Amino acid sequence: MSTTAKNLGSFIADAPPGEINEVYADIITLIENNPSIVKALEPHIEKFNLENFTIVNLSSDSSAVISKYNQIGDGEFYDSTSGKSFSFNHISRKVSNVSNYSPETSFDVASLNVSLGNYVLEHFPSNSSYGVFPQPDGTIVLVIVDNKFNPSNFWNGQWKSFYILNPSSGEVSGRVDLDAHYYEDGNVRLKSSHDINFSISDSSDTKSLVKKISFEESKYQQEVNKSFVELNESSFKSLRRQLPVTRSKINWGKSIGTYRLGKDITNSRA
Repeated sequence: MSTTAKNLGSFIADAPPGEINEVYADIITLIENNPSIVKALEPHIEKFNLENFTIVNLSSDSSAVISKYNQIGDGEFYDSTSGKSFSFNHISRKVSNVSNYSPETSFDVASLNVSLGNYVLEHFPSNSSYGVFPQPDGTIVLVIVDNKFNPSNFWNGQWKSFYILNPSSGEVSGRVDLDAHYYEDGNVRLKSSHDINFSISDSSDTKSLVKKISFEESKYQQEVNKSFVELNESSFKSLRRQLPVTRSKINWGKSIGTYRLGKDITNSRA
């Protein structure tokens, strides 16, 4: 891989949520659509889609997640909710070859799909998707992603989380990733990650599993909200100029000299 493609790939990897198309288009313009570099960038786009749980539409009322956990071949994925497999072009972001598919597993994927779907529907009402994916090693992976894109008001955000369940031991390990970008008259970005680990006594009790996930994610969200309040009241507050708040109107004109600032200015001119 060329150094140019590697460096440009870092821009793709760090593209804010909902802005990968703009980042990619800008890169293509900068390299003047150089065919060899464009080709070398394809693995970076694929990695971005896999790591950010890109949402695709299988039909007007069915969506699916792109991730390494439900990849069954080169550009081939499946959706546990609809029971469909499909091809996905990482560059054009188009879906094709949709067909029936059912992974081989003894775990009750259907029950966990229902429980997880109810949770996502209640707590992630915008552009969200999820999946339950049995793995070759016997573990079960749960994936949640929710996007909220508002480019007309110059902000985009994403919540994504995944959990790996070991049905034998009941151990669950996962992580939540937050990414928000605000870029009106500036450029502010928040990226936060939080590891989650817990265990359940009965891995077949899908409702209890999802209830525990809900508890852990809600607790983390409350911690994030609390940190914002503390940041505003401490760190940001110390950056502001300390001025008194009198909430009184200023009489402009000759009477400005009655104010301390006006007196200082008047004396400096004397």
